[in-house]
Amino acid sequence: MGATERILAGSRLGGASLTAVYLLATPLFALCDWILHWNVRVVGLDGHPALKNAYYAVCFAAGALTSMRPSLSRAVGLAESSINILLLILGVMLPYWSAVGQFTGDQPIAPFTLNRIINFLISGVLWARVFYGSIPESRVDGRTP
Repeated sequence: MGATERILAGSRLGGASLTAVYLLATPLFALCDWILHWNVRVVGLDGHPALKNAYYAVCFAAGALTSMRPSLSRAVGLAESSINILLLILGVMLPYWSAVGQFTGDQPIAPFTLNRIINFLISGVLWARVFYGSIPESRVDGRTP
């Protein structure tokens, strides 16, 4: 079994769940956003820096919680990814809906950017992993995410 299969099939990476590792990596995502201006974690909040920073703080706290209480990793991971996907969908759809504003002279916004696609892939993969890992029939070797 290759490394990719072990990561996808296994529930733990070095003693921490994939959800905990993902959430505890939030400071790295935040640093990429703050220093490099490359936001791939929560692009739905690009225009709201205070909300985005609060989201980063909540995600890091959720990572600490899931590392201390691994039994909560499925619920926390599913909640975080669901919220992130909702924010991403709003971030993509609101510019479309604002197209009506073009008639009043507003400039249209490009809804599909590389950052939004990467954010969707990261959140979507984690969401699907946690969601399907919580279904008993989909668990691999009795392990859960």
